[in-house]
Amino acid sequence: MKNITGHAGKSTREMAKKRRQSALWIGVIGIVVLVIVYLIIQNSTALEIGGMGVLVLLILLRFLPDLIEGHVNRKLKEEKRAIRGAKAEEKVGELLEDLSEEYYVLNDVESPYGNIDHIVIGINNGVFLIETKAHGGKVEVQGETVLVNRKIPEKNYIAQTLKNSYWLRDEIGKVIGSKPWITPIIVFTNAFVPPTKPIKGVNIVNKKYLPNILQRVSKPNPINDQIWEHREEIGNNLRSSI
Repeated sequence: MKNITGHAGKSTREMAKKRRQSALWIGVIGIVVLVIVYLIIQNSTALEIGGMGVLVLLILLRFLPDLIEGHVNRKLKEEKRAIRGAKAEEKVGELLEDLSEEYYVLNDVESPYGNIDHIVIGINNGVFLIETKAHGGKVEVQGETVLVNRKIPEKNYIAQTLKNSYWLRDEIGKVIGSKPWITPIIVFTNAFVPPTKPIKGVNIVNKKYLPNILQRVSKPNPINDQIWEHREEIGNNLRSSI
C-alpha cells in the first residue's frame, strides 16, 4: 500500500526507550548517593558529625536502597507497558498495510490529547480515528464505561478518543472548509471483545473486526470527496499542527 505515512508505534517505542534511560539514571544516581553517604559515615569523626547525625545517615543507608529499587522497578514496568503498546500499534499498522490504494493511512499523529495511533481516510469510506490498546483478557461495556477484566482502566479511553476525534475534525476542517464526520474506533489487539454497541459513537472492537468497519462504504458525500482530494495536504497539516 503506497498511501501510508508515519511509522506505527514509533513514539511509543521512543517512550519505552526514555523510561529505560530514566531507570538507568535513577540507579546510577542512587548508587552515587549511597557511596557518598557511606563515605561520610566512615569519616564521621573527621567531619565532626555527632552521634545523632551518624544515626540519621545509617537509617538513610538502610532504607535508601529499597527506595531506589522501587523507583527503578516502577520505570522498568512502565517501559514494559510501553513496549506492549508499541507492539499492539505495530500489529494494527500491519493490518492497515493490507488495505488497498483506495485508503490513505497516517500512523502516530501527535495531538494535544495524546498521540493518535492511526488515522485512515477511505475514498469511499470517510475518516476513521483508531486508538490501539494492548490489554489482554476480556473487555466489557457497562453503560458508557469500558471495563478491562472487570476493572476500570487507568485512563478514560472514551473521553480521550472523543477529544482526539473533535480535534481531528477541526484540523481537517481548516483544510477543506467543512468539518467532517469522524468514525472513532478503539481496537484491542490481545483482549476478547464481545459484540457491543458504540459508546457515544466510539466503536470498540478486537483487531480481527477492524477491517470490517474500515471497509464499510458510506453514502456518497461531497465532503468525503474533498477529504480524499486533499488527503496529502491534510496529512501535512496534521504533522505540523503541534
